[in-house]
Amino acid sequence: MTFYNDLAAAVQRKIADLNWPPLLLERPFEVTSRAKTLDTLRQKLQRDRSTPLQNVQDIAGVRFEAEMSLDEQDAVVNAICGTFGHDMAESVRDMRTDPHSGYRAVHIWLRFPSRVEVQVRTHLQGQWANVYESAADVLGRGIRYDEMPEGELEQKLVRGLREMSTIRIARMEKDRNEIAKLDLLVGDLERKGITDLPEELRLRLDRLKTRGKSNEDKLKTTLAKLRTFFEQERERRA
Repeated sequence: MTFYNDLAAAVQRKIADLNWPPLLLERPFEVTSRAKTLDTLRQKLQRDRSTPLQNVQDIAGVRFEAEMSLDEQDAVVNAICGTFGHDMAESVRDMRTDPHSGYRAVHIWLRFPSRVEVQVRTHLQGQWANVYESAADVLGRGIRYDEMPEGELEQKLVRGLREMSTIRIARMEKDRNEIAKLDLLVGDLERKGITDLPEELRLRLDRLKTRGKSNEDKLKTTLAKLRTFFEQERERRA
């Protein structure tokens, strides 16, 4: 486990040292690393007995998280794959359109003599994942693997959390991506001296930004309340 911690930390440092400000337009980013605990590794091997220890992809894990559009997320993935000389077609698992238990992100599977999994997440994908992890501590770790708790109320809660990610957050990120594209278009036109932009374009951009900010503010408030609830419930049960 010391070896895998060191391996994850080395990959983390290399990713953190890349020139991210131009790509993310000076927005902050966070790169963290960790190795699986012995308990979670044991549980994983028990769930999937056909996978030998040396083929477990995420014993060493690195996480890259930032406020970014879907296109910027793709660019981050491309930069990381290029840094380590990995082909995207062979190394990338896109879980945004094919989520697992509601979880959406892009995973990069780095293959050295030992393996490292890099999770690239937007800030909304990350906040949702943190809440879902807290929920799993209360409702059972099985919800992370498409299992459902026994109680009807608990099942309803899990389905609601998953739909929050796969429908609500997915829609917000689609809007955010369109906003980023329109901002680039407007900036390009203005640099060319075209300031008399179509009114329809400006109205569309204004509507998306207003709706996006309102929806994200409400979502963040909901996620914060849910995380507090699950953490308090976990402490109460302990």
